[in-house]
Amino acid sequence: MTGATTKRKILTSAIKTILNMHTRGMQKIWMGVYYTEHKMSILNILTKERYVAGIEISDSVVRIALFRSHKKGKAVHPDQDELILIEEPISANIIADGVVLDVELLSKTLREIWDRAKLGTDYAIVGIPDDKIYSKIFSFPKSVDGMRLTEAMRLAIGFQLPMKTEDIYLDWERTGGTSTTNEILLSTIPREVANGYVEALEKAGIKIIALESHLASIARAVKTTPGTTTLFSKKTPDGATIFALKDGILRFSRTLPLRFVSEDQISSEVEKVRTSLASEEAGDIVVQELTEATVRDEYAERAEITNPKSKWLVALGSTIRGKMPEGTDNLVSLLPIGTEEAYAYQRVTSFALLMRNLTISVSMFFIVAYVATYFFMYSLLQNTTKQIATLSDSVIPPEIIEREQQISDVNSSTETGVWFLSQTPKWSTVLEEITRITPDGIAISMFSAPIFSEKMFFTGTAINRVALNDYKKILQESPLLLDIELPLTNLEKKEKIPFTISFRLKDPSGLYYTNASE
Repeated sequence: MTGATTKRKILTSAIKTILNMHTRGMQKIWMGVYYTEHKMSILNILTKERYVAGIEISDSVVRIALFRSHKKGKAVHPDQDELILIEEPISANIIADGVVLDVELLSKTLREIWDRAKLGTDYAIVGIPDDKIYSKIFSFPKSVDGMRLTEAMRLAIGFQLPMKTEDIYLDWERTGGTSTTNEILLSTIPREVANGYVEALEKAGIKIIALESHLASIARAVKTTPGTTTLFSKKTPDGATIFALKDGILRFSRTLPLRFVSEDQISSEVEKVRTSLASEEAGDIVVQELTEATVRDEYAERAEITNPKSKWLVALGSTIRGKMPEGTDNLVSLLPIGTEEAYAYQRVTSFALLMRNLTISVSMFFIVAYVATYFFMYSLLQNTTKQIATLSDSVIPPEIIEREQQISDVNSSTETGVWFLSQTPKWSTVLEEITRITPDGIAISMFSAPIFSEKMFFTGTAINRVALNDYKKILQESPLLLDIELPLTNLEKKEKIPFTISFRLKDPSGLYYTNASE
């Protein structure tokens, strides 16, 4: 509806009113899309720019740390990122012995803390209590490397783990090793324990990039002497944890529940561990209470880190990991998928939700504009009919002819609007169908659809070959999709299998807005 002339002043004025009204409405819709649901811009979704918070969840407190750029004109140290630190107590009945007892209450608590913090990001690396987390260093000869090292690690898991692999999530990372050995740090967690935290965080709207133990986060942030093994003891309401760090690597950990080891026996247990480590590790063993520890030198002078600095080690260590460049994080994550796959999944999910809301917003704009134009046209028609009836015995004045022309113009504009809607496909229906039928173990990283009526593609990663084949069957059973094609590639891979799937829509014409409304 453009190119208004003098003859169309009435129509132009009405259309401007409609557009102004819906411009304000669209602004409100966009505010909801950006700040209520995504809290990130389209640029952040389409590019790799991100801020990742570090969260410490304990049985009595939640702490959050985040590095982000200073707001314009407010930088005290322009060469440093702004460090945000938040500490909030939580109810004592939410978590016990490292297990989430009340998922709903934890979710509600995290959402309230997150809303008050206004961090400007939903991404987080989360450190959880180490009570139920098992960690161990595996050593292999230096000659065992590459794929041989991976196969050796899989065999070690099958024969040496004290729990069933189907009951746990596990991950490993390669450490520095020695001159004669390659070393792998393995960590595991019972699935039901990890799922409790994941469910609570997802319900709170927090996108989890990685899940790790408190000890892994502490190892990244605590100050130790290079080349020296430091044995820390950490007291908790449920007991104590003894763990050893060397050059930022967790070498040993043991949880001592109070029901088995009383508080006055902890010091003797620490001494037993120190003696055992001294027989295995070269050099002296430094023994230190975690409450007496401090952060690494590069963070020690930050005024934001209040005393005791040791209480910020977990949250700070988690957000330090979040600063790693994308594609370089190969550290342990106790999620069902790896850290990079988790971020790719969260990126695709956010983009799909944004496109869905964008499509709905644009559709609502055209629908309301169409209805408003219809009623405006109807009003003009009624007024014109009344005037014609009144002046039927007289010569038709020029004003009536002008109004008839206006009505004709409105009819033409309405037909154009209807045609425009008939050419607009409902992309959200396709995206929602794919999201609905995609099971656990499948991570989608890219979706491509050049033309709505032609072949569409998406790529991703499957946890294993069985999950990939099952996923193809699920797609073939979809009422919307057909011609499912899954090329046989990467046959040598058994896990984390990249794939590309193509498909068509069974009835593309039925997914346009005018057909859907009919």
